[in-house]
Amino acid sequence: KAPLVTDCVDLKVAGDRLSALRQVYGGKVLAEVELGPAERYVATIRPGSVGKPSPREPKGEVVRLDLKLEEPKLKRTIGYIEPPPTEVDITKADIIVSIGRGVRDQKDVPAVEELARMLGGVLACSRPIVDKGWLPKDRQVGSSGKTVKPKLYLALGISGAFQHVMGMKDSELIIAVNKDPNAPIFNVAHYGVIDDLFRVVEALKERLRSLKA
Repeated sequence: KAPLVTDCVDLKVAGDRLSALRQVYGGKVLAEVELGPAERYVATIRPGSVGKPSPREPKGEVVRLDLKLEEPKLKRTIGYIEPPPTEVDITKADIIVSIGRGVRDQKDVPAVEELARMLGGVLACSRPIVDKGWLPKDRQVGSSGKTVKPKLYLALGISGAFQHVMGMKDSELIIAVNKDPNAPIFNVAHYGVIDDLFRVVEALKERLRSLKA
């Protein structure tokens, strides 16, 4: 609950306020920012911008106390809560079909899940799908989810944010489908399709049906 200012080259205190000098626009401009009144502040200072303070003679008095220190009881174990069992462990799947923001309606999720089953894989997702409550947390791939290394990772409607890519970049084969040709996911994909993901999903399902027939 303290105001924060970072990368300062100078700090000043005027009354009950703290002001800081910061470099902005790559160091081309110096900006003086003023923080609101608070009991405490947090500031980081750029290395080398502030000199060492001049040494001062200590004026304190040394008082020796005979204290008996005891181990503080800072914590106690109430019990252990095991995570609920899950139906699918995406970290062990060889084929993963993963969905992202491109799926704009929850009613469209079963259509993609059907494709995952037809491929013999499992359905996973990026964080926005979990945040909406469309899939459980154990289906999330990424730095705040699970790290997967399947033989095939089919990314449908996933832009390719850094956090998501960290969880799937080591997959053996990555195929990305996105309408945006500049989506970052194409930087890590081995194959990319620039099209509506549902057109591709239906085409793949139709092809799988014909092969099984």
